[in-house]
Amino acid sequence: ITWLISLSIFAFAIVLLGGSYYLHSSKNQETPNNQSQGEKEFLDFSVQKKKLPQKGEEVSLIAAGDISFSRGVERIVKKQKDINYPFLEMRDYLKGADLVFGNLETPITKGPEIPDFEMIFRSNSDTEQALKHAGFSVLSLANNHTPNFGEQGLKDTFNYLAEAGIKYVGAGNNEQEANQPVYIEKKGIKFAFLAYNDTDVVPASYEATNSHAGTAFMRTERMTQAVKEAKQKTDFVIVSMHSGIEYTDKLNDSQVNFAHAAIDAGADLIIGHHPHVVQTVEKYKGKYIFYSLGNFVFDQPQSQETKEGLAIKIYFAKEGINKISLLPVVMENLAQPRMANQNEAEKILQRLNFSLAYQSVYSWNSDKNDFEKESRGVIYMEIPKSGSIISMREQVDLDNNSTPENYVLKSGELTIMKNSKIIWQSPNDWWIDNFVIADSNNDGVLDINLSLWKSGNFGTSKPFWVKENDLSVKNHFFVLDFVGDEMKQVWGSSNLVEPNCEFQIVNIDNDGKNDLIVIEGDYSQKPKCNGNYVAVWKWSDWGFSNEWRSDKGNFSNLEVEKINGKSYIVVDSF
Repeated sequence: ITWLISLSIFAFAIVLLGGSYYLHSSKNQETPNNQSQGEKEFLDFSVQKKKLPQKGEEVSLIAAGDISFSRGVERIVKKQKDINYPFLEMRDYLKGADLVFGNLETPITKGPEIPDFEMIFRSNSDTEQALKHAGFSVLSLANNHTPNFGEQGLKDTFNYLAEAGIKYVGAGNNEQEANQPVYIEKKGIKFAFLAYNDTDVVPASYEATNSHAGTAFMRTERMTQAVKEAKQKTDFVIVSMHSGIEYTDKLNDSQVNFAHAAIDAGADLIIGHHPHVVQTVEKYKGKYIFYSLGNFVFDQPQSQETKEGLAIKIYFAKEGINKISLLPVVMENLAQPRMANQNEAEKILQRLNFSLAYQSVYSWNSDKNDFEKESRGVIYMEIPKSGSIISMREQVDLDNNSTPENYVLKSGELTIMKNSKIIWQSPNDWWIDNFVIADSNNDGVLDINLSLWKSGNFGTSKPFWVKENDLSVKNHFFVLDFVGDEMKQVWGSSNLVEPNCEFQIVNIDNDGKNDLIVIEGDYSQKPKCNGNYVAVWKWSDWGFSNEWRSDKGNFSNLEVEKINGKSYIVVDSF
């Protein structure tokens, strides 16, 4: 740590050569003429950069299938002595999303233990805590089991979920409550959730009335009006329907007609439950209908199909849905979903009967001491684009004075504010593509890590330059920290041989130290940065050294997901 601080005091910088970053003095070597040339280079670059498309922040939503903590699941939980047991394998994945939606198919209320094969369900209090700890934001209660213990069972469920901070939709104390949407706003994007119960799968007494708690029934006229009203107030309307024929991949008219009517009214996505097996996906008028996501936590071991499900991760931007990533799951021990292996996943995805693209997924194999590659099904709204301008914001207390700072990146400029006052702003001759707040040099201190473009010439001789007197604009990686009350650069690269198009900082190989994960490009289409490689770098006391690099490809949209404690590098590849 002392050594790093000394670097910041003497303003050292480094250069990337031969797969490692080398340290050297950043003493200014530029003459006035060279400086003018560098300024012109940067001005031309920034003008071209501003012509690239803007990319706002995305909001990710994971939707899962049917969930029940009754019958066999209850007994497994008791045996394990852990209410969180059903979600232990998938909790990391769920909590990695901004929003999580599922179908809770059991009331949370007092009562007897439910025997196997009984069709009246009930789960114990603390079920809501397991759902909360797993990351669920919104749950549909519009199904044929939440009313199994009558009005009191429903009202208990409402109270338990509310106490846990989980929103619910599709049921209420009366008709109006049951049919009203749930509104949620994330990162400036507004969502409405609606949920409905098919009249074909429940008794009439399960419908909410003016004087009776219950669920919202699939009444097309009322749904149409609700969707239209919600659409006027939000960016996206998501409709859940509990409909279809159990244990078959065949759709019925009720599912299809209702889903189509919802999209006709303005819904953006339809999520289906009830059949307990994965069913097909349909693209209708440019919108997607997932007719059934199958089971997520459910004690139905009678067939392989009922032990399987699908978690979908939808990426929303202000302009629309960008993509839907598909993660097949398989139930273990009656109660615990896990990520399907490659062979299992392929079979589950075949049931969608839909042409899919595939993402590249890289993970560390400790036995082989190397990264291995798999694929994951994905639906793109359009071919992914690289080189967009990113706008983003974060709120973190990096200077540890109990008041968080606001970090705002817009049009290549990073501004740090505290109490509405600007405390730091990036220099005018930097264009910042992205920033990540993480401990990149593994010293126990959170850093501000920047991928930026600037003009500059470093050093008078090799190895401190690749091309002598090169004042062209190139990509750099800088690390900044608060030193006292001031923001200081503690580490920085000179011109990178391959620009970093995107980056993340996580511990990818489970060695207890963070890694720098990047998509590397080239300068041929500057100011765009088209990804050619996925690479992993690690801090080695004086700089970053390369640990691994993928085969050449066409990569974009870098994401790192964690599933059951293991990290996965997920990229769009096309």
